Amino acid sequence: MSRTAEDWGRLAVSLPGWRWMPGMLGTSGDRSDRIMDHSEAKLPNLDIAPSPDDPATEGCMVRLLGPVHEAVWYTGDCDRWVVAVGEERRLYTSLGRACIAAAAALGRWPGGEG
Repeated sequence: MSRTAEDWGRLAVSLPGWRWMPGMLGTSGDRSDRIMDHSEAKLPNLDIAPSPDDPATEGCMVRLLGPVHEAVWYTGDCDRWVVAVGEERRLYTSLGRACIAAAAALGRWPGGEG
């Protein structure tokens, strides 16, 4: 079974080191909100998930990966992103989904800590 964008977003939030960053797009059902103030108390709805296919959110996820982002690269072929953690290599259809997969393989968002 393939994951939906919301499933990917919920996985992202569940990993240690996750933090909301200004500019991220949060979704819940058919509602979307651009996060302008990322403090937990001011989020429009705490039951939101980041949109893994939104360009601004993807950029924030690269920052959350930190230096480990080198485990993710673009193949140059029809929006295919490769995640290489250890010996395993997998393809993903968006940079955001690839970042989430890399963080999940690592068990955390390394750039989100500290």
